[in-house]
Amino acid sequence: MTPYEVFFFSSGAVEERWQRSDLILNRANVYLGFPPGGALTLSLMAISAVVFAPMDITVEHLSQAALPTVVAVGKIGLVLILVGFFAATFSAALETALSSGYTISQYFGWQWGKLVRPREAARFHVVVILSLIGAALLALTAVDPVKLTEYTVVLAAAALPLTYFPILVVANDPDFMGDKVNSRLSNAFATVYFGILIVVSIATIPLMIATPARRVVHRGASPATSRPRARSGPHLVRGRQTDQQPRRADHAP
Repeated sequence: MTPYEVFFFSSGAVEERWQRSDLILNRANVYLGFPPGGALTLSLMAISAVVFAPMDITVEHLSQAALPTVVAVGKIGLVLILVGFFAATFSAALETALSSGYTISQYFGWQWGKLVRPREAARFHVVVILSLIGAALLALTAVDPVKLTEYTVVLAAAALPLTYFPILVVANDPDFMGDKVNSRLSNAFATVYFGILIVVSIATIPLMIATPARRVVHRGASPATSRPRARSGPHLVRGRQTDQQPRRADHAP
């Protein structure tokens, strides 16, 4: 329901002339594709918490996100997650670039469509190409991609009611939907979900400001902050076990 996805899917539906038969495929995509994707996302978050949190490590690069899977599964997991990284980033790049072309072209009344020849929709294709080039140049700068993603997700969450409400209105319009308008039960669930989106939209930006991301310095840290903390419990001293805490070097006699 993020804005760019609304423009991407709605424009694609118009361009490809979706019919009633396309509802089966799209429902299968939602019911069969979204739950496994959400489960995998939660699994990666849980594994990352188990692996990174005890070591006070914050994820700052995409490559770090693969480490917990490699630890848990091994080389096979690394291959699978690299394929997943490529599929996710490649498809997202295409979707966002096309969405930029759809949004700008439709706003200015230009000819648009990925199936239209470039000569007939030159400005649409130029916008798509410039979006890809601009994103590539941004990736080459010193901008933190993880932090940038966090900000874009937060701003997209804040705008969710603005894209969800028009869809809800259209879903109840018989002129557009015919006999496929929402039922009372569907509208009840949709209204509850819309209320949740409003709460999320109001709270998301203040929460982002109130809870800044905590970064851990791994290099160049002062001795006072980088020294590992002593842990309680038994320790081995010259091959024998003792319950005493080992003395720190700066307190040695």
